[in-house]
Amino acid sequence: MKTPLSPLSLSLALFAAALLAACGSTPPAKLYTLEAQATATRSAAAASGKRRIELVGVRIPDLWDRPQIVTSRAGGEVDLDEFNRWAVPLKAEVPRVVARNLARLLDTDTVWLRDDFPGARPELRVQVAVERIEAYPGQQLSLEASWIIRDGEPGSTQRVGRATFNEALPAKDQAAVATATSRALLALSEALAREIAASPQR
Repeated sequence: MKTPLSPLSLSLALFAAALLAACGSTPPAKLYTLEAQATATRSAAAASGKRRIELVGVRIPDLWDRPQIVTSRAGGEVDLDEFNRWAVPLKAEVPRVVARNLARLLDTDTVWLRDDFPGARPELRVQVAVERIEAYPGQQLSLEASWIIRDGEPGSTQRVGRATFNEALPAKDQAAVATATSRALLALSEALAREIAASPQR
């Protein structure tokens, strides 16, 4: 004969069952990546002369340096979506997307990240700071960035720039945020490509 459960044991058993049921109903997080969207025909940049270009780095805002996709609301509020996340940390993904865009826009395979080839000798060094990204679902995504383009030798600055890139964000889902972010990085890459093409060659 089975011994009946005491009221305390029964309560604990019911609590454990409810906890397991709750855990089992939690939806898995969706993961998103950025895409290099450049094509060789979209850029207005002239041929770069196949120069060797090192992308020193692309800094991103601290607010976006996290797994969760971040969206903004009026009044300075932000939302961190625990169930919609970046598949790769943006501090690693953003520089790679910009580098791939530049390689396509300038029609060259000699664009690399400093971390990948720390001992390489470039003709130009490009450093980018993404200072602000704000995504307002149903409205727009705004990305503000500045950059410095130098000769390969330290200490000589050729070109300095700053711009804000706005992309429509009519949908309110997080997939649209990822797509708009990729488009904004393409616009940034196109501005960099024009600056690089206009830089005098040694």
